[in-house]
Amino acid sequence: MPLPKTVIIRIASSKKNISLIFQENIAGVTAFKRLIFSLQRAGIENFIIFEQNSTLSQQHSIETTIKSDSRFKSNLQWHSLHNDSFSDNLNSIKLLPKLKKVLLVEGDLVTTSELIKGFINSSNALEPIAITGLFNENRNSDGIYLLLPSDVENYLRFGSLKKEVTPVHLSGPWFFRKRIKDSESTQSIEKGILDEHKLHYHQFMDIWVNSIFSIKISSLLVKTFLTPNQITILGLFIGLASGILFAQANYWNTLIGGVLLSITAILDCCDGDVARLKFMESDFGKNLDTACDNIINIFIFIGIMLGVARYDGLIQALIPFALVMFGGGWIFYLIYFPKGGKGSYFTNTPMYNIIQILASRNFIYVILLFCIFNKLNWFLWIAGIGSIVFGFFIYRVKNKISAIEIN
Repeated sequence: MPLPKTVIIRIASSKKNISLIFQENIAGVTAFKRLIFSLQRAGIENFIIFEQNSTLSQQHSIETTIKSDSRFKSNLQWHSLHNDSFSDNLNSIKLLPKLKKVLLVEGDLVTTSELIKGFINSSNALEPIAITGLFNENRNSDGIYLLLPSDVENYLRFGSLKKEVTPVHLSGPWFFRKRIKDSESTQSIEKGILDEHKLHYHQFMDIWVNSIFSIKISSLLVKTFLTPNQITILGLFIGLASGILFAQANYWNTLIGGVLLSITAILDCCDGDVARLKFMESDFGKNLDTACDNIINIFIFIGIMLGVARYDGLIQALIPFALVMFGGGWIFYLIYFPKGGKGSYFTNTPMYNIIQILASRNFIYVILLFCIFNKLNWFLWIAGIGSIVFGFFIYRVKNKISAIEIN
């Protein structure tokens, strides 16, 4: 069965809850916009809203705010649930007769696109004519259904369905959902949404170290004017400052440089958090993040080289630095070309996982460890020799993959 492209959102809460839905920010986005954008990310293209308690001027203001938001890429219709105009509004929806199934969602639901997709996929595995609803472990409705357009009217009028609902149960990570009840519940929901974003962390140090700080910092950053790209640029400047401190060749500057470099790793998590929480991901942002990471890496190694040169002499610094530049450039070429993406050519091979571990932010904490013991000269030699060896192994694996593809 094709995935539904249309959602009907029913908002029949009390006036107090209406203000929470339309005005209360949850991780930088109002609850209603968060629902809209999550549905949009799940593939919904047409939004039909039935709402009860706001005035015409309020409806117009909310509708204009959504349609003028650059993140909204879909179609939107707004109708009233008042009895005197409800039938006309329902009949005016010309899309409904053409649709096989639609999503029906309560407007006080806060969830993620992953849950919406999971619910739709689970529902599609059941009887085509069945009404399916998402239920929690306590057998209470989570406020999202998949049903035929002919079954919609009774629910919009009375909040109940005439036919039996086939329950769908989803549990585990990626399936966050909560209903807004009061101001306290919005605070709990925000915490849950932030915790959910830990699932996007895959690197070892991100999971066990960076997330301790980044989630808390991200919870503050989403409430500011800062965009994810501006956070990325901030991390770039901190990384450049770290490189300058490494070049000073004294213990305290080196240690502070190591700490600043660790902060860039935390901010590197934060820009992704903020982008996802505020629905601001973009190809430009992804490319900017990669470019800034590479600039920081180059600047850091230049700073370490200059610091080692001051301490041990120019030759003792230039030789390992040349090895790092050659090995690093070779590795970059091998893992980003010809297909692009960090190691995508090696997908489904053990080398892919090794690349994700070694070509990651984890090495930043290795640098910090050498800073603490004031042995960046050792690190430069290890990095230089290690990059050549790692590049050689990647080259061999890549040649084997190429030979298999040719044959």
